[in-house]
Amino acid sequence: MSLQKAVEASERRDAIVDAVISQKGGVGKSTITVNLAAVLGENTRPNNEGEDAPVVAAGIDPQGSMEKWADRVAEDKLPFDYLSAKGNNDLIPELKKDPLVRRIVVDCPGFMDVDHASVRSKDPLGHGAAADALRALLAVTDRAIVPINPEWLSFDPTEYTIERILKPRGIPFLVVINRWDPRDGEDDLEKVKEWVDKRGYPRAPQPIRKYKIHTNAAEKGLVVTQYQPSGTALRAKEDFYKLALAVDSVSI
Repeated sequence: MSLQKAVEASERRDAIVDAVISQKGGVGKSTITVNLAAVLGENTRPNNEGEDAPVVAAGIDPQGSMEKWADRVAEDKLPFDYLSAKGNNDLIPELKKDPLVRRIVVDCPGFMDVDHASVRSKDPLGHGAAADALRALLAVTDRAIVPINPEWLSFDPTEYTIERILKPRGIPFLVVINRWDPRDGEDDLEKVKEWVDKRGYPRAPQPIRKYKIHTNAAEKGLVVTQYQPSGTALRAKEDFYKLALAVDSVSI
């Protein structure tokens, strides 16, 4: 199924909410949120009533990285709408009911107010503004995207996010290997693949490769669909198109 057909196949009245979430910071949640929204937005077409059915990128991260990035992109070239939901936990649930909105991709905080002392049967999110925002979001989340970097320190936070946050809520999820540098060879990539697969976690087949073009994109006000043509730009765009297809293959 093509990406456009996958986007158009959704006839749900409510928008689909995809949360990009991990307990660990620095795994590339904002980059995934912005660029996934970009490839989805580029392929969204008007609905049957002839009205726009936009993709929206939303941020509940107090740092506001996604919003700062999107705000630098020229408005007439931004292929999605974006908003900050910080301080308004009702905003995303209300937006989900908007018949003109088809997809909402949410950038979550790079930390959680987790209560490590809580027993396994209780919600470990604890207390605080970030915990309340996450709890409200997860109540309306259809799917979660869990980034993992090919480094040992990202393994435990990934497992914690899945086992303590997502599975108890019955939220379908997809693990995506992010920021893999092809110059480092295949060993680190195979190690993280083995770790994910051993636990039976669904995994995006294509990793998001680490390119300098991604690192500089926020400052330059670019999303992946706007990169200047080059071999690297083509591969970078391909990674996110394949991620979009992998996300849409997760049943909700």
